[in-house]
Amino acid sequence: MSPDAPRHNPTPKPSLVSRFMRFVRSSLVGLVATAADFTVLEVCMRLLHLEAGTSKILAFLVGLSVQFFGNRSFAFHATGGSMRRQVLLFCCVESVALTLNWALFRLLVNRAELPIEIANFLVTFVVYVGFSYPAWRIVFRVRGQPKS
Repeated sequence: MSPDAPRHNPTPKPSLVSRFMRFVRSSLVGLVATAADFTVLEVCMRLLHLEAGTSKILAFLVGLSVQFFGNRSFAFHATGGSMRRQVLLFCCVESVALTLNWALFRLLVNRAELPIEIANFLVTFVVYVGFSYPAWRIVFRVRGQPKS
């Protein structure tokens, strides 16, 4: 390359600290989403006297909404991206995550005979760290932002 040739200046990768802070923000969103899910479940069942399955579906949808909008705006700062694209990809990722959660939970409870609370905690953590969060980095990527 000659000294006079224009240089391609790729967008720099975010620092390790900024990537870690994004992970922390996403984890905080997850805690809020879990609290919202639990609150809606309890309100639906205990105050509104709805059936357990209906209550869980409503709670799941509220938690999922908190997860999407919290990660989009707070964790990934991706409000400049196409919401339609993000919603579609997020739903795909969460469909796979739901399947992984279900399969791993059954494996740990039925085969490893772990208590359901421990199995639930482990599965949620493993699927979040190993699948959901890495996939959300793609879901919430906005053109012009550096890849990480």
